[in-house]
Amino acid sequence: MVKSLVVFSFIPLKEVGLIITIATGPWLPIPTLQGGAHHRLWQGLAEEFAAAGHQVTILCRAYPGQPPTETINGVRYIRRGGFSQSPNIWLDLLKDLAYALQTFPTLPSADILVINDFWLPVFAPLRNQVGKIVISVGRFPKGQYPLYRRADRFTVLSESIWQGIAQQYPAAIPRMRLIPNPVDTRVFSPSTQNRTDSAEKIILYVGRIHPEKGIHLLIEAFSILAQQMSQVKLRMIGPSKGSQGGGGENYLNQLKLQAKGLNVEFLDPIFDPKKLVEIYRQADVFCYPSLAEKGEAFPIAPLEAMATGLVPIVSNLSCFQDYIKNEETGFFFEHHSPAAAQNLATVMASVIQNSKIRYQISLKTSQKALEFSYQRIARLYLADFEDLISNQTINSSLPV
Repeated sequence: MVKSLVVFSFIPLKEVGLIITIATGPWLPIPTLQGGAHHRLWQGLAEEFAAAGHQVTILCRAYPGQPPTETINGVRYIRRGGFSQSPNIWLDLLKDLAYALQTFPTLPSADILVINDFWLPVFAPLRNQVGKIVISVGRFPKGQYPLYRRADRFTVLSESIWQGIAQQYPAAIPRMRLIPNPVDTRVFSPSTQNRTDSAEKIILYVGRIHPEKGIHLLIEAFSILAQQMSQVKLRMIGPSKGSQGGGGENYLNQLKLQAKGLNVEFLDPIFDPKKLVEIYRQADVFCYPSLAEKGEAFPIAPLEAMATGLVPIVSNLSCFQDYIKNEETGFFFEHHSPAAAQNLATVMASVIQNSKIRYQISLKTSQKALEFSYQRIARLYLADFEDLISNQTINSSLPV
């Protein structure tokens, strides 16, 4: 069942002047210097909130070269503490606990506190002045949601995450709202110039270089494709370091060994959206073969690709079905099959060889992405924040 959002009737939001705090956790700096799609999107949403007349503060980790406090585009940044992420989840949980214990006594007074962190939602309710607590759910739940029983709202990114929380912690259901990730359609948009139809077709992957993303499967599928089509290139861009969410140097070396003799290009991660969009525009097809059945929430890279007019090919995970419809705004391949690599190679070959279909779907993908603009998603959040403050709602269906 597709969830709907709640639409509200109240004083125009610009006149309300909410005080909003956004706590992003200990791992990555903001503005983003080391990646982190979730951090980048909350920076963009914060700027939309500020532009609408609200007072917005982002609490983030301290990082060399970034001052302890500053204001950018109307958003105030406070930087304290923080750690580098590691490949060890238990060690990271201990680091995050230390960060939460250090941070929660300093949480400022606000109307709304948005949290994207594991431990901070447990301690934040101990400070009444922080306002209504909104947990931004960016990963599939792993049984921790009873810890957050005092949270006022759970904003979930996809239908699959909604179902996961509902099964693990039914008490959260009345407090959940489905609000998808946004994409900056002012940056990620189709090129205004016609791309030269080169003989060599570029298949692009953008994201973390990590086993759960299925990179090894993509290279295996590309090796099959390369036997059928000689003029194809696979280009992969993303962080591989464990501190940036990657699979580490050993995994990267395994991939390079697997790709030996193939036209495969590994590029360093690009964190500047204005540079990244040019990479999307150079490609012919986008592939995101994630295997993270309970890890993906609402992957932003395929949506960015769609916004630039690229046709996405993705694994058959439920999280993609919220914004990709097979053979209309992209293509799915069956990743559960023992022949997953062959399945992916077949889909890639079909999309590359059929330029007419690729062009038609390209037009639909960029139009679909407009539904997830920062402006629209920010309005959905602000409407929900106002509901939490006023508790005056008029229910109606607004599909997303």
